Amino acid sequence: METRTCKECGATLHGRTDQKYCGDICRTAGNNHRRTEAIKNMPDCIISIQKTLLNNYRILTELRKRGEQFSIMYLQDLGFSFRHLTSVTEQEEGLRCQCFNQTYMLTDNAIIFLSEMP
Repeated sequence: METRTCKECGATLHGRTDQKYCGDICRTAGNNHRRTEAIKNMPDCIISIQKTLLNNYRILTELRKRGEQFSIMYLQDLGFSFRHLTSVTEQEEGLRCQCFNQTYMLTDNAIIFLSEMP
């Protein structure tokens, strides 16, 4: 009978035959290593865009808690990038923009939050 070992720490595995890790800590560490390796193989431009989108999402999430309307200059001062969004639709009132589930209307001088998507 073959001895199976944990992919992360090398401990002997007992139980299911398809088991890869000895417990939650090793499974989490193994998945974190796998994701880190996947990120290392991505082009720098993708990593940069991901960081910008996540920063935009963070800013929008915080501002949504504070109110419904903010100036474009204020968002730019916070580091918001209007060039990186997940969706843009032109409407009569202005541009309807989305950064993941955060939806807002971009007018000439302000953004107005719209109902949040689930």
